[in-house]
Amino acid sequence: MDDSELHGLLSDLPGSPTAKQYRNLARALLPYIQAHVPPMGEGRSLARLQFLIEVARRDLGLARILEGHLDATQILHEAERTAEPGALYGVWASGGPDDTTHFMQSEAIGARDALSGSKPFCSGSDIVDRALVYVYPNEQLVDVDMQAASAEHRLRFERGQWKAQAFSETHTWTVTFDQLPIGPEQKVGEQKWYFERPGFCLGTLAPAACWAGGASGLVDHVRQRTLKGGHAKAHLGAIVAASQSNVAMLEWGATRIDTDPANEQGHMFATALLVRHLIERNCTEVLDRFGRALGPRPFAFDEVNARRTTELQLYIRQCHAESDLEELGTHLAAHPNFP
Repeated sequence: MDDSELHGLLSDLPGSPTAKQYRNLARALLPYIQAHVPPMGEGRSLARLQFLIEVARRDLGLARILEGHLDATQILHEAERTAEPGALYGVWASGGPDDTTHFMQSEAIGARDALSGSKPFCSGSDIVDRALVYVYPNEQLVDVDMQAASAEHRLRFERGQWKAQAFSETHTWTVTFDQLPIGPEQKVGEQKWYFERPGFCLGTLAPAACWAGGASGLVDHVRQRTLKGGHAKAHLGAIVAASQSNVAMLEWGATRIDTDPANEQGHMFATALLVRHLIERNCTEVLDRFGRALGPRPFAFDEVNARRTTELQLYIRQCHAESDLEELGTHLAAHPNFP
């Protein structure tokens, strides 16, 4: 991977980007991704994760948008479909009580399926060109052309639910669809395919790579400071060790995925849970020691690091904590030789 080319592109991003700047740089990175970022599970999974680490090291908001794009193109690759050239993608698969998306039959469009209802937690709502949307009642993933749907007035954005300043410019909004026609060609895979495919586990390591990159950005800042006190230097040693541990765990996870991409041994999800847990713990330690080493100044007077710490704290909560550990423990009890 050409690190100088990537770093040159990332250098165009300001310290506090707007949504428009995120969109412009994400789209500018698409040719680089096409040329240098391989799919997961085909022998070079680590290169894909390293790309996300480097992007997140520069900016977590941009990493969050690109992680969704990479997840979408990976899904389309597994479905043996071609992503729309030059299009920036997202994946919107959050469910829960606020998700009311469903198919209905619309006579106005020839009794075809139409997508209606609201989908929460849609990162990059008005930033992405296309989105893979999972419709839970119908257990179906669909490919939505957001530009066309907007032009047809078949969707609207509800901006008010996201209260945090962290990731505010990624426009993680609720998207409400209004009888959006869905043709057979827009359905990605059969019913339930999205969750049942072996590759579902592949995507779970990508957010962990972003967490690791965000933590590395904090470590970079501490290393750039002149540390006079012994305690601050001790914290530096600990966070460098934690950051290196993150990289080692991602390399371990990527190697295991490349060894068994079809998940024939059945350990892929447990591998991802193990990696995600350790990286979440390491990132939590970096966040704690960052403040203990430098005091309140980075949080109060440094806009970039204040934003980075709040975004990393929020991002690592995608780890499901004890629920993931319980699932991992159940797997370990059934497979005493893992890992």
